[in-house]
Parts: sequence; C-alpha cells; structure tokens
Amino acid sequence: MNQDTRYITPDAIGEVRRDLREDLLPLFAEIRRILEENRSLDFPGWGPLGEWTAGALYRSLIDAFVRDTDAALGVIRTWEGEHLRFAEHNWRAAEDLAVRRAGRP
Repeated sequence: MNQDTRYITPDAIGEVRRDLREDLLPLFAEIRRILEENRSLDFPGWGPLGEWTAGALYRSLIDAFVRDTDAALGVIRTWEGEHLRFAEHNWRAAEDLAVRRAGRP
C-alpha cells in the first residue's frame, strides 16, 4: 500500500482492494493448499498406537485450520469483491455530488 495515502479516497479504497486481491488472498490460498496437502501422513503414518492418540488430534487440528482458513478466505473475498467495491463506488458518488452541489449558486 502506498504509504502516502493518508486520506480516504476512492483510489485509497481501490488500493486496499488490490492489496487484498494481490497479496492476502493468494497467501491464504497457499496456506489452504499446504493444509490440504498435509491432511494425512504417508505410511507408516503415526503407527498403530500413535494413530489413536496423535493421529486423531492431528487430523482434528488440520480440519480446524482448514475451516478457519476457509472462513478467512470468505471474509477477505467479501471485503474485496463486495464491501470495499461498494464503499469505493459510494465514496466516488458522494464526492461527485458534493462537487456538483458546490458549483451551484
């Protein structure tokens, strides 16, 4: 993000959207991919005894991490795709309306 962006403008909101789309979404998608790749261990895994103890806990934790990552991805996608786009549009419309009204006698 541009460090000189100190005021809320449609362009600043657009920068936040770009940062979410180009930086944060790919990061969480990569985390999600890594978690999926590591859901299970190759043979011999945890072994018979370890499977009952560590294996079940491991899978439970991975499942929780995947759910949390999916939830974070959903929120970020909503911010980037809907909420901030709507805010950017409304801010621009408000500025345009204010300029038009200020120009009236």
